[in-house]
This record gives sequence, structure tokens and C-alpha cells, in this order.
Amino acid sequence: MKCLVCIPSKGRPNNIKKYVEPFMQRLGLDYRIFVEPQDAGQYKFENVVVIDANNKGLGYATSFAKKYAEANNYDLYFRIDDDVKGIGQIENDIQRVLKAFEIPNVGAVVFPYSFEWYAKTEKLFSRKNKRTQTCYIIRTKLFRPDTRVSTFDDFYQYLLLRQDNYDTLYCSKHLIDCAVVGGGEGGLQAFNRSEMALNEINIFKSIDPTIKVISKPEKPWKFEPKFNHKKYRSKKI
Repeated sequence: MKCLVCIPSKGRPNNIKKYVEPFMQRLGLDYRIFVEPQDAGQYKFENVVVIDANNKGLGYATSFAKKYAEANNYDLYFRIDDDVKGIGQIENDIQRVLKAFEIPNVGAVVFPYSFEWYAKTEKLFSRKNKRTQTCYIIRTKLFRPDTRVSTFDDFYQYLLLRQDNYDTLYCSKHLIDCAVVGGGEGGLQAFNRSEMALNEINIFKSIDPTIKVISKPEKPWKFEPKFNHKKYRSKKI
């Protein structure tokens, strides 16, 4: 299957040389970096695509990237943040990972964070229906970004996949190595994340009323959705 790595970036050109380019060279897949017009002059790199508006949020940028992937006939959309240094040694297993999409009900492949060291296994896939987070590979046709959803884009994709009875596969052999989630400058830190969080959780609740709001005072976004229904429980495979 044809896969495109899509990397939205806002105000972080230094991350491209520091993190993105070395990782993409190792990975060996097609990739594009999506930036706003106001930042285009700072991003003098290969594979940069300038979107058509400024300050519309992550949901807008990923919507643009999804249309780009569709227009160029990519079957799979590989979402990676611009502060990701790598995903374990996924470059050694990437073809095996992509082959998993030959299973019809697999909607996405997801990965744990490196600080979730306890999740690491030598088995490529250890569970199904773990939530998408930061980096994930999803069928392009199933990737449904919403311009209203930026803070919890990963939660949202998981919600929609499970609503449509698609499974995720948890690639616990390879862990996401990135900056502290919610840290640093640029990116979503340029927006009022707590207000965005509550608005987005209300969107989730309109889709599934069983979703609750929990307080996360230590996080920049202050609130998170909690998925309670049994369909969101992961299972060992």
C-alpha cells in the first residue's frame, strides 16, 4: 500500500533539521511537511507543502494534508509530529507494519510513548484497540480530521474508528521518542488549549454521550475526554 508521512509544523523550523529529516531518511517513506503561509519563509527544506491559510489550528492543517494525500492516491496516512525523533527502530519493520492493513478491519496502527517503557514488547503487535496518540498510521479514507478539533485530534480519530467498528493494532515493539507532550514553543502552544479542549470534548459527547470530562490540572490543556464504553477497551492479541 502507498503511504505518505504527513508532518504538520507551526513555528518550529529548527525541529525539521534536528528531528524530522534524520528520521525520514531512516524511514524511507514519502513525506510532506505542511506549514502555514506566514511560516513558509522559515521552512527552506525539501518536501514542504504550504497550506492555504494561517492560524486555523491543527484540524485545519491536517484536513489540508488529508486532501493532499487523497489527491495523490496515498492509501495510508502516517501522522507524525514535528518534534518526534523516531519511533523505536520502526524503519526495520515498516513493511511488516504496512502489511497489517491487508486485514480489512484494521483501521490504524498506533504506538506507545517511550516513557511507557512497560508497554514495550518484542512482539510487533501486542494488543488491539489501544487509542491513537501523536503518531499513528491510518487508512486515508478513514482519516477524518475536523477543523474544530486540534487538541484532541488523536482521541477523535480513535473515537470515529471505534464508532465504525474498525480496530487499531498496538505496535508495542516500537515506541515514540518525542519532546514532552504539551511542552516547548510553537505548535498548539500558540492557542488557548483549555478552552479548545472543552469545546472538543463537547463535540465528542455529541457523537457518544458516554464520554466524560476529567480534570488534568498538570497538563496545558487542563481537561481530557474519558472513554468509558466497553468498545474502547483494548484486548491482548
